[in-house]
Order: sequence, then structure tokens, then C-alpha cells
Amino acid sequence: MKVSKFPAPIVEEVYKAIKLNRKAKYSWLQDNLGVSEATIKRAISDLKELGYINKEHSKVKGEWQLLK
Repeated sequence: MKVSKFPAPIVEEVYKAIKLNRKAKYSWLQDNLGVSEATIKRAISDLKELGYINKEHSKVKGEWQLLK
């Protein structure tokens, strides 16, 4: 069994989705992953804390920066 380096499966799913679409907004992630906005926000927070992603530029025209 493969041990995940992510704290929860949804965190890994959000990371993979962001890798596919670096301009992904919370609403896009929510629709594509079928989870609530609160779940997306928690997953994004975990990814930032773990050093996987960071936000680049403004909130409107920004995109996610992949750090790992």
C-alpha cells in the first residue's frame, strides 16, 4: 500500500486538480471535485502549509504557483 504524503485524500485531489489548471478558482475546484467550498479552503490551506502551492499575482488574475 502506497503511503500518501498528504494529510487527506481530498488534499491530494485538490493538488492534482491545481496541477491540471493553475488558474483554478475555488468554484471550479468545488464543481469538479464535488465537495464544499469549506473543504476546498481547508485543502488549500493544508497545501500552503505543507509548501506545495502558493498564490501568484492578484486574486482575480492570479494563478497557483506549484512549489513541489
